[in-house]
Amino acid sequence: MNLRLLTISILFLSSSVLADKCKIEYLDELEYTDIECQFYMGTTAYRNKVYEVAAAHWNYVIDAPLKYEGEEQFQAMALSTVTFLTYQGLGVKQDRNLAVKNWKDAVSKGDFEARRHLGMAYSDKSYRKTDLIQALGWYESIFIVQPDFSALDESDQSVFQDAVDAAKSIKLKLSDKDIQKAKEFAKSTL
Repeated sequence: MNLRLLTISILFLSSSVLADKCKIEYLDELEYTDIECQFYMGTTAYRNKVYEVAAAHWNYVIDAPLKYEGEEQFQAMALSTVTFLTYQGLGVKQDRNLAVKNWKDAVSKGDFEARRHLGMAYSDKSYRKTDLIQALGWYESIFIVQPDFSALDESDQSVFQDAVDAAKSIKLKLSDKDIQKAKEFAKSTL
């Protein structure tokens, strides 16, 4: 599946609930710069292929002081999504090494999808640090973090399924010994 299309669909699913909160009535009740609304506006800009604007909204979320419960998750998602732009060079300067570093930071903050992005990066032939053992390890870490597919929301189920498909493909290229190394690496990412 096209990574860009997949990311757009995941962003759409994860932010559609937020759309109602970003209506004018809601904005009258809270500050305009509310993290959820900024995240949603970034997603809208992304869907409209205005990547610089998407990056600006998501960077605002990353830098915003936390005020409400659950905003840490929005910051982690914003970091992961703006990092996707950085990896691809969409609206921001392309820097794949920085993107990988930022996805690792997003993982440490609890972003589930960043694990998939890391698997994708380490299996990407155009990334100069391609490492199929680490790629498989990042995908395998998804199954450790949440082994129960049915417990995931629709967006995370998509991430999980992508990891299943990618892991299966990578395993065909690795020896049993390398697959075991990948599983050990996966445990080290927790």
